[in-house]
Amino acid sequence: MKKYIFVFGRDPKLSYAELISYFKTLEIKYELEYFEGQVAVFSLNKLIEINDLGGTVKIAEVILENKIKNIDFYLGSKNRVNYGISYYNRAYLLEEFEDVLKSWFKKEKIKAMRKKSKENHLDPKELVNILEFIVCSNYIGRTISVSNPKEYKKRDKNRKYNDFKISISIRLAKILLNLSGAKKGKKVLDPFCGVGILLEEAILRNIECVGVDLDGKTKNKAVANLRSLGKKNFKVIVGNSSKIDNYFSKNSIDCVASEPFMGPYFKTYPQKREAIKVIKELNELYEKFFISLKKILKNNCKVAMVLPVIKASNRKKYRLNLEKIFRKSGFKILKLDDIEFPLLYQEKKSIIEREIYVLE
Repeated sequence: MKKYIFVFGRDPKLSYAELISYFKTLEIKYELEYFEGQVAVFSLNKLIEINDLGGTVKIAEVILENKIKNIDFYLGSKNRVNYGISYYNRAYLLEEFEDVLKSWFKKEKIKAMRKKSKENHLDPKELVNILEFIVCSNYIGRTISVSNPKEYKKRDKNRKYNDFKISISIRLAKILLNLSGAKKGKKVLDPFCGVGILLEEAILRNIECVGVDLDGKTKNKAVANLRSLGKKNFKVIVGNSSKIDNYFSKNSIDCVASEPFMGPYFKTYPQKREAIKVIKELNELYEKFFISLKKILKNNCKVAMVLPVIKASNRKKYRLNLEKIFRKSGFKILKLDDIEFPLLYQEKKSIIEREIYVLE
């Protein structure tokens, strides 16, 4: 097995959980070597595709470990290269590696120009035509794949219909899909699909998907968005998800991934009374939804969902009575290796906190 360095974006613990779930779903053999801050090192029996992941921004193949040996890199016929060195946490080998790398470029008569960043590490958008090395703890890696946030913006811009007040991001859609165990050959359900952002991610990975939305116009927008991808492995219906067993047969769904209705859109922090009222209404909705949902799921089905915590003007947080909801509906919170849910998904200046649960 080869060792790889994974660099996470924000929410590193959530990104780590996504990665573990992805390994398990695709039956990739893995061993955790190191995890601190936003970096994890794994031994894997095969390389994975960064475009499948929402929380990973870089993957590097480990080329040196514990000590600096003779270094050698295949650069083809290049005699000129732009490179960068990013370091994370305690980078014990950094200074020695910098010196040895410079000497190697000189010996090989390669004109090397180093790109430096204001931070200790280069941002993915800085890595165009850059050979990057990552130093973390006792590991040195050569970056082999980088996420492309510009592609996300391009897809959002070119999508026929958007509703950013209620839609999740592409990044979160990928994370939820991977936490749900979705893969080709399984059918994934988004019971609150909106304009279909999560369904898009499933379709692009050739995963069969079905979506439900209460509003007919929104459903039509989702269908238009999905058809523009040129795929046919999806279905979207109008329906009330609190009665979702009316639309699907028993044991027909393999996995569920969704951000449900989170309550009204708040421009400012609600008063205590309003926050309590919304939480009460959401408790009733989710209790009916989860009881109904259980009737259509296959055994061992995983449910990855975002659930809200409302922050009020009195600075207190108001939470759902999830213990009661899960007890009555027959769900339990999954533990993934050493990871316990819920995990917080951070969004800047958000009045609604998003906690991610994985249930079974």
